[in-house]
Amino acid sequence: MHPTPPRTPLHPRPRHWIKVAGASAVLALLAACGGSDAPPSQQLTLEQKVGQMVMMGVDGTSADAPGVQQALAQVRAGQLGGVILYRYNITDPTQVRALTGALQQANPLELPLLIALDQEGGLVQRLRASNGFADTPSHEEVAATQTPDQARATYRTMAQMVAGAGFNFNFGPVVDLRGDPLDPEHRAVSPVIGQLKRSFSDDPARVVLYASQFILAHREAGVLTALKHYPGHGLAASDSHLGLVDITRTAQPIEQWPFQQLVAGGMADAIMTAHLVNRNVDPDWPVTLSEKFIGPQLRTRDGFDGVVVTDDLHMGAIQQHHSLRESVVRAIVAGNDVLVFSNNPGAAKNAPGFVPRYDMGQHAATLVREAIARGELTTEQVDAAWQRLARLRGKLAAAH
Repeated sequence: MHPTPPRTPLHPRPRHWIKVAGASAVLALLAACGGSDAPPSQQLTLEQKVGQMVMMGVDGTSADAPGVQQALAQVRAGQLGGVILYRYNITDPTQVRALTGALQQANPLELPLLIALDQEGGLVQRLRASNGFADTPSHEEVAATQTPDQARATYRTMAQMVAGAGFNFNFGPVVDLRGDPLDPEHRAVSPVIGQLKRSFSDDPARVVLYASQFILAHREAGVLTALKHYPGHGLAASDSHLGLVDITRTAQPIEQWPFQQLVAGGMADAIMTAHLVNRNVDPDWPVTLSEKFIGPQLRTRDGFDGVVVTDDLHMGAIQQHHSLRESVVRAIVAGNDVLVFSNNPGAAKNAPGFVPRYDMGQHAATLVREAIARGELTTEQVDAAWQRLARLRGKLAAAH
């Protein structure tokens, strides 16, 4: 049994805002919705609300690439709420600013389009020296070699770089444990977390302390963050990119402690779920698709009322076992608010027959409409997710 770590002092949440959306795009959506005086985000159809819940990866580095063109068309129609970019989308600072700028300019809502990336530092950083930016140390290196103040400065530099490139949502920090806190040898456990130096520490309090510096630095730059990977991937013995990861025998309550502390301290903009199976909690569904984690645990028990983001639904852990339709419907039933579809062949390399598709906003809306007709979903579930998402995006909706 693990002792409860001491509470780490947390800081109040500063507010930062970003202006977006051209007047012509807003007027176009208002006309489509009937010309009401209410803001566009309050006039969305059911299909548009579902589209706003979708975050999609694109193929290409410029606005005229076919995959980007499909994304832009859905954004303009109010049918896509987020785009995630990867290293293959980024060649240099000027190029990526043009791409993110084109995506944001197409957005017709008064709420910003979410433009996301995974910028942790170390192995996982899309902006790096090789594409004209600057390298950032891994979480493990930061916590091992820097004081909290130094870490804040490191992450301030990174967050400003992220914001300057046109991103407003960083999928980090990783708050998974590096290994078992009681292991005297301090071994890194997970091949995709600790062994890749993506965790700050096997000490939960140290994880919270350094994750806080990451979050606060991003808030200063006007960038949202997402804690990952709930309920804890650090003690999992395999990689969910490759297949379903069973943590039934390895999961420990202490893994959820960093999430709980950051939620209690008002430090969680969003939380990303992991494709893990814990049969002691749900014998049938992985966390991302389960009704037994987000609602009962994260929201009711831990008091988190913010946005929950799926890990990539194109990863092998999901694609090998669930159809696209089942993934979309179950993710919403489970309580997720943002559904991530990377369209990244690297993430789906173990998924049989994987084919990227760039109409995910529209396609997900069709699947949800059919599920509602069958009684598998309700419009209230979609509305609740959209309200949480609109509240999060509202934090970016006015100027600094």
